[in-house]
Amino acid sequence: MFATLNRNLLKSIMLFDGVFSLAVAAVLFTLPGPVGAIVGPHATPAVLHGFAAFFVVWGVFHVAVGRQVRPSPAAVRIAIAGDTAWLIGSLAVLVFASGGLTFAGMGLIALAAVAVADIMLLKQIGLGRQQRAALA
Repeated sequence: MFATLNRNLLKSIMLFDGVFSLAVAAVLFTLPGPVGAIVGPHATPAVLHGFAAFFVVWGVFHVAVGRQVRPSPAAVRIAIAGDTAWLIGSLAVLVFASGGLTFAGMGLIALAAVAVADIMLLKQIGLGRQQRAALA
């Protein structure tokens, strides 16, 4: 299993990111009240539905790229740029809007930022491997 994952790292991480994003969208669409209560007053149902809609688009994009025989380097770079923007946004929220978040909400945002950074790193590693394999 790990050999297959390692051989297809870029495809695997793109598919994982896509499926996870779609799962998060489903949770945000179906449970905005409980999620908002955990995160804090800034997490209104409208805000959470907006994030859910974004996650649907983001998830479909990742699944489409991950299903390609050889994921498009340009599309992977777009995904990496999106992950970078997410990290910057997360830090901005934690620094400038933490007053509207619960302690659990701040923790969730920080945890999500760490997960996004890890996934972004795996995308970069996978893209590098794909490019080296294409040159060999």
